[in-house]
Amino acid sequence: MTGLLNELSAHGYKITPQRRIILQVLSESCRHLSVEEIGDKVKQIEPGISVATVYRNLNLLAEIGIVSRLDLHEGPARYELNQGHDHHLVCLGCGHAIKLGVCPMQGEIKKIIEESGFEVNSHHFEVTGYCQECQTRHRKP
Repeated sequence: MTGLLNELSAHGYKITPQRRIILQVLSESCRHLSVEEIGDKVKQIEPGISVATVYRNLNLLAEIGIVSRLDLHEGPARYELNQGHDHHLVCLGCGHAIKLGVCPMQGEIKKIIEESGFEVNSHHFEVTGYCQECQTRHRKP
């Protein structure tokens, strides 16, 4: 947590109680959280923090790279602490995201990029579908 706060300071931003709590909530989570989920957890710690404050701070933290934002096709964006380059399997039912641990920009794709002389400045890869729990819920009458 100290490293995150130092990074925030290094970007020239104050370490406010709101930012500290948001980062705490994200650091204690083992999955991506929606703004509403983060807001609920923040309110358990400090009831006076509004969802608007959570939105503003998440946008700032994402902009400076401390937090990563996962935009789902149908559903709210989800957030996690930025732990580097990663790709996901994303459940369209509950929004749960599983890190793949591999990058598809290797092998054949990398070869095609190099051969074409294309200069990549970023890439995004996610596989969408339904987790086992959502599949089970959907099948029940």
